[in-house]
Amino acid sequence: MLRSQPRASFGRRPWSRPRAIVGSALVVGLILAFTPAVLATDIADIGFVDQASIGQLGPFVTAQQQYADFQRSLAAQFQAQIKGKSPADQQRIYADFNARAAAKQREIFGPLLDRANNAIASVAANKGLSVVVDKSIIIYGGMDLTKDVVDMLNQPGPVLPPVNTPPPSSVGYVDQRQLDQTPKVKKANDDFMQFRQSLQAQLSAQLRGKSADQRQQVITSFNSQLADEKKKVIDPVSDSTNSVIASVAKKKGLLLVIDSQSRVYGGTDVTPDVLKELQ
Repeated sequence: MLRSQPRASFGRRPWSRPRAIVGSALVVGLILAFTPAVLATDIADIGFVDQASIGQLGPFVTAQQQYADFQRSLAAQFQAQIKGKSPADQQRIYADFNARAAAKQREIFGPLLDRANNAIASVAANKGLSVVVDKSIIIYGGMDLTKDVVDMLNQPGPVLPPVNTPPPSSVGYVDQRQLDQTPKVKKANDDFMQFRQSLQAQLSAQLRGKSADQRQQVITSFNSQLADEKKKVIDPVSDSTNSVIASVAKKKGLLLVIDSQSRVYGGTDVTPDVLKELQ
């Protein structure tokens, strides 16, 4: 499907979504023990769309402006309501406003995303493709469906999904957001962020009153300590998770596994299998 709008949150730009530390460390795709020639032959039924271009179509631009206006109005109401409130009340108000922002986001973008997803699925089905991914992860090969999808979206009237489901695909995908919530991954992320926050506090104190050269030395030391901590805490979990994904993919005979955020249509969801192995 077309990448859905991110979870709404105050102070966050529309269409942005923070990634977890381990999640960002995972590779976008895993090519498994095949030569490029074999890979190109076996997944010749892959297409791609430029979702950024689709997002620039008139209806999407209008929707983004509507949501931005709503966020600004809601933010002003939020600031007025939390004034003088206790931290507990502020947190409750924040949760309420966040829910209102998410509901408005679904209201504004939902119909547009459904229409775009139907167009992508219809074009892919007409061309006999088993999977469609976002253009951003394509370096070579694949069939560009962007123009056909845009042409269909620009036509008046409803866009209906195809009758048939996509055929089996040798391209798999995982929902990184679900993997990020597994105990080991979540603990690694939490431990790393706690270390980073502590180090950040030390950095702020150490930078006071320092010359430009001294400040650079402090920042260099900060970055070095952060990189060392990442290697110790994050990289082992990331490597272990990648190994599990590769193992599941081999068992299912998949040639490639991508993050679900890059998947647009079709593909084989291996998230449940990976989660089971990670328990």
